[in-house]
Amino acid sequence: MTEKLKYTDALADFVLAHGVSAASLRPMAKAAGTSDRMLVYHYGSKAGVIEAALREIATRNMQDLEAALPPKPLPAKDLMAVLGMVAQSGQFDPVYAVFFELAALALRGDESAKSIGHAVATHFLDWTRVRLTEPERAPELLAAVEGWGMLNGLGLDVPFPSG
Repeated sequence: MTEKLKYTDALADFVLAHGVSAASLRPMAKAAGTSDRMLVYHYGSKAGVIEAALREIATRNMQDLEAALPPKPLPAKDLMAVLGMVAQSGQFDPVYAVFFELAALALRGDESAKSIGHAVATHFLDWTRVRLTEPERAPELLAAVEGWGMLNGLGLDVPFPSG
């Protein structure tokens, strides 16, 4: 494992535990067992550090979903059923929390959050497209899953979308 990869894992764990708003360089560096200067050296900037952490979170999320999927693309209804099973388990609640926080920061005008969020959301949208027999439905599925996560996080007991 490279030094940078070791840091990325620790940075992702930090963001999952503390959120995006708490993601300042010194606490993240401490969690990664290095200095803030080394993080900037490896990732280029604070935004690069946070983006690396969020990409790692998204990658882990997708790997966990991959484990629940067959190797071939699915119809939207079938993919939604798998996503629902995983989402309703609570396993991804920390991931939802991080990405909703990122979206809120972006909506409040934080350009870094908007840029990072756009990159991560595009990555997940692309991931969804290749797993569907109807790839044009990927934005609809992503919106439904994220919308359910938002309502669920706010304490509303709504059924998971059927796709």
